[in-house]
Parts: sequence; structure tokens; C-alpha cells
Amino acid sequence: MSGSSASTLVETSAETLSVTVQESVAIIDTVETTIVTSSITKGTSKADAGADAAPQRELPIFSNPLLANVTQGNSAPVKPKTGRVKSGSRTVVVLRINAPKVDGDVAVMRRMDTDLVNAVTMYNAAYPAVSEKMIAKESAFLARKFEGVVEKSGALSGVWITIAQAKELSKEYEIDQFMRPLLEAPNSKNPLNKDGSMVTEIDEVIETLLVSETTTVENTSTKVGQHQIQETTATNEDPSSKQLSLLTVSEVAGMKRRIEELEDQTAKDKKRLRGLLTVAVGFAAASVIPQVLPYFS
Repeated sequence: MSGSSASTLVETSAETLSVTVQESVAIIDTVETTIVTSSITKGTSKADAGADAAPQRELPIFSNPLLANVTQGNSAPVKPKTGRVKSGSRTVVVLRINAPKVDGDVAVMRRMDTDLVNAVTMYNAAYPAVSEKMIAKESAFLARKFEGVVEKSGALSGVWITIAQAKELSKEYEIDQFMRPLLEAPNSKNPLNKDGSMVTEIDEVIETLLVSETTTVENTSTKVGQHQIQETTATNEDPSSKQLSLLTVSEVAGMKRRIEELEDQTAKDKKRLRGLLTVAVGFAAASVIPQVLPYFS
């Protein structure tokens, strides 16, 4: 082999080795990229699975059987009632509806000051047979999911959520028909007219004026009636006073004599009655004494 041929062979081998090394590096980079991508995909899948699993929990199987009749579409809705709840030094105005259950009822409340609904009472209304442990677990879930206001003790204890959240939860509990009157009732801070429109300040002023005008008319009618009665009484009294003034002295003396005669007649009648009673008693004694005397002899 000549020197030129050996040199050519060495250069060819070097070039082949360089290409092989470059291909190996490319393959290694591809493998590393695949591994990193796979790791990111798995991490994302686990995060998504955790996010999906976090807000889920199992609800009780048995719902309130007595509430089923109330939630029928053709049944009359339960009307919410206004009340006051005292918790410590606070007195809160609430709207409430009572959900029937076997051993009484559950009051589902909505606060009028904050316009929040007690989600725990909704849970008790939908599933009255749950245990204290299940209630505590559901309360923690509701507070975490809805970021609700938690009251730990007193008459206002529970997790308080917004109206929109309560509507969502009522569908999940399948008591949306029962909850609708409470959730759709107007707040006392914003009352409604009969046609469903909001009461404005102008409406309140007009109503006040109408009430004042009605009161004034009634007072005027009463005064007119009293005035008429007084005039009628005065008119009726006038003829009698005139007739008394027309009586003469002789007529008065005759009336006096007549009164005296009546008094004398009455006195005579009394004496005659006493005489008759005396005679009757005498006859009775005469008939009884002979029958009684043999018992004393």
C-alpha cells in the first residue's frame, strides 16, 4: 500500500467516525427531549386529575321523602316567613322556609342583612338522616368550594353562601323547586311593587301623600257628621223647651194634685193588701192549730 492510499483511508475513516458521533448525539438529544416531554405530560395529567377530584364528593343515597311532595311541579310553593334570630348580642332579620322531616322540620334561612343563605341547613333539609360526622364533612366541603362565611356557634351556625351559589347547590341537592321561593324572594331592603317592579323613593312619597290625604278626608267626614248630630239634637230639644214654657200655673197645680191622688191611692192599696194577708194568715192558723194541739196534750 502506498503512502497516498493510506492517507486517503485514514481521512475517510475519520469522516465516517465524525458522522457517526454526530448522529449519536442527535439521537441522545431526541431521547432526552422525549423523556422531558413525557415527564411534563404526566405531571400535568396528575395536576388535572387532582383538580378534578378535589371538588367532588359523594352525597347521601337517601333524600328527604317528605320533601318530594313539596318539590313537585304542580304543588303550591312554600311561602317564606320573616323572623328575627338572636345570636349573642346581634339580632338578625331572616327569611325562612321549613322543610318537613319525620321528627319535625328544618328551617332553611336567608339573612336579610348580608343576603346569604345557610348551605348547611339546605343539606339537612335534603338529607335529614345524615350523621353529625357527615354534616361536619359537608360543611368543610362547602366552606372550601364556595369560600362561604362560617358561623361556628349560635342560632346562625353554618356555612353562608350567596344566592347564586345557593341556586347551584339546590340543583345539586335536587331541592331547587323547594328553595325557589326563598331564593327569589325580594330583600326587604329593596321591596317590590305589586307588578314586580322595584319600589323607588318617588313611589314611597306618593304612597305617603295618598295615606295622608285619605286620613284628612276621614277626619273631615267625622267632624261634619258630629256637627250634623249636634244641630239635630239642638233642633229636637227646642220644641220641648217651648212647650214647657207654655204651661200655665193652673195646669201645673192640676198635675200636682193628680200626683197626690195617685200617691193616696197607692197607700190605700197597700193597706188593703196587708188586711187580706192578715185574714189569710188567720184562716190558715185556724185550720192548722186544731190538728197540732193533740201532740201537745
